[in-house]
Amino acid sequence: MIGAMPVASAIVVVLAIAVSSAAAATIEVHLKDQSFNPAAVSAKPGDSILFRNDDKELHSIFLPDNEVLLAAHFIEPRTSYEVVIPATTAPATYELVCTIHMNMKGTLQIIAQ
Repeated sequence: MIGAMPVASAIVVVLAIAVSSAAAATIEVHLKDQSFNPAAVSAKPGDSILFRNDDKELHSIFLPDNEVLLAAHFIEPRTSYEVVIPATTAPATYELVCTIHMNMKGTLQIIAQ
């Protein structure tokens, strides 16, 4: 019976990992025709945001009010870039911009867990 305890412990650990991984989401934002789609994004700490450049031209993503969270990053045509929201990020709303196309704007809202 002693040999069964490590197996039971391993099952609990695997279940704990599965539950914590399931809580995090991946949110896709498409960059096309000089716009963010969706234009307003809500994410929780731990979530990932996948920015996909669906255009034939270069785009950038940038949070001017929080460069620590998202410094300017260029995304080549037909490629993507993923950002993970750190667990320590406090709820707030930020303007999301493309530094190449000044009229290309969106909103990133960090919401509480």
